[in-house]
Amino acid sequence: MSADATPWDAAVGRGLAFLHGSLGPGGLPSARPGTDPELRTPLTGAAARRHLLVTHGVDLGFDPDHEGLSAMYGLALLRPDAERPEERELVAALAGQIGRYGHARRPRYSIFPAGVPFAGDTGSTALALSGLARHGLIAPDRQDALARELLDTQIGPDNGPVPAYWEDSDRTSSHGRRYDAVIAADVLFALHLPGPASRLPHPAAEATVRYVQQHLAGPRTGTRYYASPEAFLHAAARASTLVPALAAPTRRTVEHGTTQFADTALELALLVLAGEYTGADADLPGLRRRLVDAQLPDGSWPAAGHLRFGQAPLYFGSPHLTTLFAVRALRPETPSAR
Repeated sequence: MSADATPWDAAVGRGLAFLHGSLGPGGLPSARPGTDPELRTPLTGAAARRHLLVTHGVDLGFDPDHEGLSAMYGLALLRPDAERPEERELVAALAGQIGRYGHARRPRYSIFPAGVPFAGDTGSTALALSGLARHGLIAPDRQDALARELLDTQIGPDNGPVPAYWEDSDRTSSHGRRYDAVIAADVLFALHLPGPASRLPHPAAEATVRYVQQHLAGPRTGTRYYASPEAFLHAAARASTLVPALAAPTRRTVEHGTTQFADTALELALLVLAGEYTGADADLPGLRRRLVDAQLPDGSWPAAGHLRFGQAPLYFGSPHLTTLFAVRALRPETPSAR
């Protein structure tokens, strides 16, 4: 076994083969919506919209198909300079796929492609920036423009954290601002990527750090837009690799969290990555063995709800998204985490 090999290489190979075999003209398939976090019954976008209208009296105004967040996560998770040809092809396909979610006039990205009436959001923009930068696919001036756009979200005199949507800048105080701790952590990671330093420190970034710290000290819950507590642990842990003020509190939170609630393969993968990023005292080999045991015969891992559609009871996930997280979790990039 080479220095870079792990006991989970066979499972990783099967997972990458599943992802590569799922590529189509548009890239990887979109996550599917469902009405429960376990995605026991995935729906089409039209069926999901109809369900919300009939059951909850909520009309989204569009069919939630063809989301791009899965592709953005994929680019942020797959290994740069991969030796496997199928992984290099995945990276190229995902980079092209992400391009369809960028705005023509502003340095922003959206969860849904152009033409869908859905506002550009800071979470998609941060993830797209992180993935493109990870693979060296973004020019420095473009990276700086996206980072500055993330900081240009303030409303009023309170210098609060970066909200989820730029459109909140146009809302009156009676509507309020929408925040999410996962999005905040992803924004912090993107802002602290190596690049022009003149944009930091910035009041918005400092307020966002405080917001994430407060969520770390709070109860173990999901967030406004993400279904499970593990999603926040993963995002905060990844951000803590670049934001020193988050390192100690995130590690404590990961170490104090139990694994008995990690019921899905997706939650297991998120916990593994949180432990790796923070260097937490956790049984990562044991968690990885559980993750390998959950792999399906076709090389994938089961779908589970990851993204939550705000206050609407709608969850998005897919075997492709879970498999992207599982493959990354089974290939530690920190030697001490192996």
